Amino acid sequence: MEEAQDKLLVRKIEAGTVIDHVPAWNSELVLRVLRLDRRERERNDVSVAILENVTSRSLGKKDVIKVDGWRIEEDEADLVCLIFPSVTINYISSWTVSKYSPKVPDRISGRIRCPELSCITNAAREPLTTSFRTMKSDRTLQCAYCDTLIDFDKIPDYVMA
Repeated sequence: MEEAQDKLLVRKIEAGTVIDHVPAWNSELVLRVLRLDRRERERNDVSVAILENVTSRSLGKKDVIKVDGWRIEEDEADLVCLIFPSVTINYISSWTVSKYSPKVPDRISGRIRCPELSCITNAAREPLTTSFRTMKSDRTLQCAYCDTLIDFDKIPDYVMA
């Protein structure tokens, strides 16, 4: 019985990204923030494996996302870190793993829409790129144009497609 537990749940990947230490049952939020469902449809050579509620020494339970054939950019990994600071990123190239610890960025541009309907970035006639300052101690983002605040945990609701 013990030997069966030691077997891999998902095969190893030669090239891609593993998003590890996602709090249990939260992989769907990570997929939405990274827009992985869209990328998977755009490219036939990308596959995604999601492991939910697996045992973790540090978290008790966690989710793991394996993306075969695509390297997640560091700035996108940093965006996930805003919501889940425990997340780690493993880049795999030719079966070799390199680890990246995402960090909370100082500024985010063009990835999140402002929830304030009257913000100039939401006006169709104004071709402005959204921009948010990160207020790390408060775990909020502040719109650079209208000063609207977004809590880190609300970011998935405002990620731009």
